[in-house]
Amino acid sequence: MLLTGRMWVYTRFPRTYRSIHRARLAARNGRERRLAVAMQQRTFESPEALLEAHFDAWVDDYQNTRPGFLLALQLLGGRPARIVETGTSAWGTDSTRLFDAYVRVFGGEFWSIDIRKEPGDRLRGTMSDRTRLLVGDSVEVINQLALQDVGPIDLFYLDSYDLDWNNPVPAASHGLAEWNALQPLTAVGTLVLVDDTPESPEWVPDMKQGWHDSSQRWLVQNGYVPGKGAFIDRSVQSGGTVVKLWHGYNVLYQFQS
Repeated sequence: MLLTGRMWVYTRFPRTYRSIHRARLAARNGRERRLAVAMQQRTFESPEALLEAHFDAWVDDYQNTRPGFLLALQLLGGRPARIVETGTSAWGTDSTRLFDAYVRVFGGEFWSIDIRKEPGDRLRGTMSDRTRLLVGDSVEVINQLALQDVGPIDLFYLDSYDLDWNNPVPAASHGLAEWNALQPLTAVGTLVLVDDTPESPEWVPDMKQGWHDSSQRWLVQNGYVPGKGAFIDRSVQSGGTVVKLWHGYNVLYQFQS
């Protein structure tokens, strides 16, 4: 097999490749930390201004998530908030940085949960003292938070378990398990924003080849659009205590009773 590019360098000069890779990581981490420090020194008069600055600073290819985040932060209204995130994010929409900035500026507490150590390690040292980065299975940690009586939670953001567009059932099942686990931590007004849950295949970006086609094919074969919140959405439609406020690429719910 003919090797090209990075694989050729790695095969022929593994030590050189590792040195270059470490240097690139160090440079990237340095840039991120400088930007994080600059953002931490800023104040914002409104959640809308915070969101605008965050997307300008951190987000390149995930602009389709903006409407759901905007509405969720608008409904928090610049008041102190308790926020729980599943799936610590140091890339993509960089939601962990966004929620940390919200509680830093407007007050409250923020818990971010991931089963991997790496996202938290990448962010550690750039978070405010109102943020806790937790490592563990999101369903188990949410259950622990319920036992600790930390609630009620104002906003849940569900973004754990990577979505496979050709086999979305595991991610959707995990999303539904998170939804069931968070129920004791809700109150009237609690918001739940679920990522990677397109309302239709038209919302699916083709950042990776085949995402859109895979979602369309799954819809035709199974009768529903794949997504992390696909099973949540079907359960919400059958109940009357939760309303859907937005559905694009992500979906936003609010508890009414």
